[in-house]
Amino acid sequence: MTDSVTGLRQVFQNLVAPDLKAIQAKQDSLSKQVELQYDALRRQIEVQNNALMTHMGAFRAEMRSEFAALRATNQLEVFRQVSPLSERLTMVEKKG
Repeated sequence: MTDSVTGLRQVFQNLVAPDLKAIQAKQDSLSKQVELQYDALRRQIEVQNNALMTHMGAFRAEMRSEFAALRATNQLEVFRQVSPLSERLTMVEKKG
């Protein structure tokens, strides 16, 4: 009986154990590869996110500038149209 157990143990060590070790080594290798790819992808996303935020900041600044210019133009146009009316109103008030 002891010889059978010893023989079975020897068969296991000779046939199954190397396969299990090979599978474990391949799994470790794949795990490391996935981890490296994940880190590379995370860095790439971070770089793209930073670039996007930079572009968005520039776009916001451009839009603020554009709105400020439109606001100034609008105020000048309102003043240009209201000014003659204000002068007429002053003249009417003087007459009245």
